[in-house]
Amino acid sequence: MVRDGPGPVVMPSLSAARPVVGAALFLGVTVSACAAGHTADSGPVAAPAQPRSFVLYALSRGQGVPERARTTLARAEAALQELRDQGADVTITKQRIGLEGETKLCATFADQGLAAKALERLRQLVSGVDLVNLAEEPCGAGAPR
Repeated sequence: MVRDGPGPVVMPSLSAARPVVGAALFLGVTVSACAAGHTADSGPVAAPAQPRSFVLYALSRGQGVPERARTTLARAEAALQELRDQGADVTITKQRIGLEGETKLCATFADQGLAAKALERLRQLVSGVDLVNLAEEPCGAGAPR
């Protein structure tokens, strides 16, 4: 290496720089691997909040979805739609999943606090309703077991 005053370091050839570059890369990888997921003073870094999803299933027993289950599904959908109309960041999807009107209603929230409140509200709504299942699961998951 040649230093011409306080200016930059000049490398005479690329082959002479390879060990320095290799050492710098190794050192950078080692430092970043050791520090991954930790801050200097507080331990592990919390993962960014993920959207929270839940699914409501209206099912049947071979004679179509019962009236009470259909009504409960409609009320749940209206409650979710009301939240969205009020500005909540919620994605609502509804999909028929069976031949007799079985339906899957899914809600994905960006705000976990709001998702928890909505989930509690729907739990109260579906409590005691036959053939309606409420599950905390991603929207892409299959039908209940």
